[in-house]
Amino acid sequence: MADLKVTTFCVVTGASRGIGKRNCYTVSTEKLGPNSSVQLVARNQQALEDTADKIRERVDGSVQVRCVAADLSNVESVTNANQEIFDNVKDISTFSHAILVHNAASLGDTSKYARELDDVDSLQKFCLLNMSGPISLTSAFFKVFGHGKDSLRKTVVQLTSDNGTTPYKTMHVYCMAKAGRDMFFRVMALEEPEVRILSYDPGAVDTDMFKQTLSSPDKDLVSAVGDISKQTTF
Repeated sequence: MADLKVTTFCVVTGASRGIGKRNCYTVSTEKLGPNSSVQLVARNQQALEDTADKIRERVDGSVQVRCVAADLSNVESVTNANQEIFDNVKDISTFSHAILVHNAASLGDTSKYARELDDVDSLQKFCLLNMSGPISLTSAFFKVFGHGKDSLRKTVVQLTSDNGTTPYKTMHVYCMAKAGRDMFFRVMALEEPEVRILSYDPGAVDTDMFKQTLSSPDKDLVSAVGDISKQTTF
């Protein structure tokens, strides 16, 4: 197994709450080597700083933690964030590993059925946050750290869900995004065999996003989610 406790440049989106916040803390405090640099990306600056402070208390300066506040559903904000995340990488040879974790996501409008989705602006913002934004950030990641067998060791992780293969009423765009992202990264794994690309499904986790599904007008979904939460939520 490859050694993770090396000097690493790590980016985690959706780092201010839920699974992303926990992932940031665990990776930063337990999995990285000294002189690593972790970039926390999310919309809420204060929530990011809270996450960063908890990490700094634990790592005692051995890992640099940096916050990048960005609205990942806005084109200009995504473009600026893709630059800001990597602007302090002056010499990639100082790192032995680069990790990119795509955790940021949204459910979309689960108050409507698929036939009712007529807000183009809302749909475009959803697709930017959940699909095209992660694709563009991954491209920026490769531009900085290179590609090919002689480039820096790289790992790309995207959080996925069974929604990518199983349809649920009123979770139309979320299911679409998960299926689309899964296939995109499967293609990338074929194209970039030297890069470790992982699609990780954490299962049912008690987060704000999970609770949002309970507000769906569809009784079948609410019942299914209720059953799942009783059996598998952690």
